[in-house]
Amino acid sequence: MSQHPANAQDQRHPGQPNPVDIQKALAGIEYPTTREKLVEQARQNHANTDIVDLIDRLPDHNYDSPAAVSKQISRIQ
Repeated sequence: MSQHPANAQDQRHPGQPNPVDIQKALAGIEYPTTREKLVEQARQNHANTDIVDLIDRLPDHNYDSPAAVSKQISRIQ
């Protein structure tokens, strides 16, 4: 039995934050920014600990856009 196409698109592991939740956690951040500032913003936005921990695992360099953050997150998930 094959998966429904809508479910086949989601390659995250169960329990991992989705990209929309991550971007909501980073609402208000100004780019370019650093990992430390991303973590700080997520905490200020009261993101859950799974999201904060995930952002804290990002490589320590500058991020110039939400897309750059999403790309790195997809590599570590």
